[in-house]
Order: sequence, then C-alpha cells, then structure tokens
Amino acid sequence: MRFASLLSLIAALALQPWTQASGSELRVAVAPRITLPKDSPAFTEDSASFYGTNIALLVSKFLRARVEAQLRKPIPSSLRVEANRVPNTTIIAVVASGVEDSVASAFLSALFDQFNQFKHEQKAKYYRDAIATVDSALTYIPPEYVQRLQLYREQLVLASVLDVKPDFERVEY
Repeated sequence: MRFASLLSLIAALALQPWTQASGSELRVAVAPRITLPKDSPAFTEDSASFYGTNIALLVSKFLRARVEAQLRKPIPSSLRVEANRVPNTTIIAVVASGVEDSVASAFLSALFDQFNQFKHEQKAKYYRDAIATVDSALTYIPPEYVQRLQLYREQLVLASVLDVKPDFERVEY
C-alpha cells in the first residue's frame, strides 16, 4: 500500500510543470583607468583580496540596507544575492533571485548605484584623511621638510580631484 502511494506521488511530481526561480543578473567589471604620474599619490586596494572584498560588499547586509533606503521600500527577505568572479576576467557576476524579475532588476540596479557610491565615499575619505595627516604633520616637522611635504599635499589634492572615476562599470553582453 505504501509503495503504491509513493509511486503515485512520484508520478504526480513528474507531471508537475517545472518552474524556474525568477531573478536577474548584473555584471560589473573593473573599469579601465588612466594611470596618474609615477610619483603621484593614488588610491589603491589590496590586490590579493580585491575580488573577495568586493564580492563580500556586493552581497552584504550593509549594501542591502543602503539599497532599501534608495528604493524607499523594504526588500523581500526571499531575495537572494550571489556574486562570483567570472574566471580569468575582471568581471563579477551578481545574481538576484527568489523574487519577481522586476524586483530583482530594480534591486540590482540600486545595488550597483550604492556599490559605486560606497567605493566613491571610500576613495574620498582616503584622500581627505591623507591630506589631513599632511596638514597635521606640517605643524611640527622641521622647516627643511616643509616644502617637500607641501608639494606632496598639492599632489594629494590634485589626485583627489582627478581620481573620481568609479572603480567598476556595468557590463552588458
């Protein structure tokens, strides 16, 4: 009797139409950039964990909260986000699933905005902190080093003005 019930259950499942989870995909790539002069200060990240760090950010609760704030509505808890580096490329594929395509697509678009905004804030903070450190040092260093440090400060200010391009760009292919 149990065997017959099991067979009928298997037959019923086999006849069910397969449904695929809704979702959307975003691909981001490291944006090309013009290298500043060799002796100029420039914002850089640790290359050994560059992709891991950015993937962790893309799937973080931190950015999810920023996306909710941007969209001005809560993100369904069923929305799942996965990010992986496409092998042998500078591309990170981000997939949002578990919700309607329109919700996933809106989420990913806002996620990209917030990710780039956060990276911009990080870069701006780095330059502000470096300039503030130089300003502080100028108050106590020996006079023979003041001119060199003032030159370095000018280079930092110039780099902060020129280094505004986002680190990542959206890739459509």
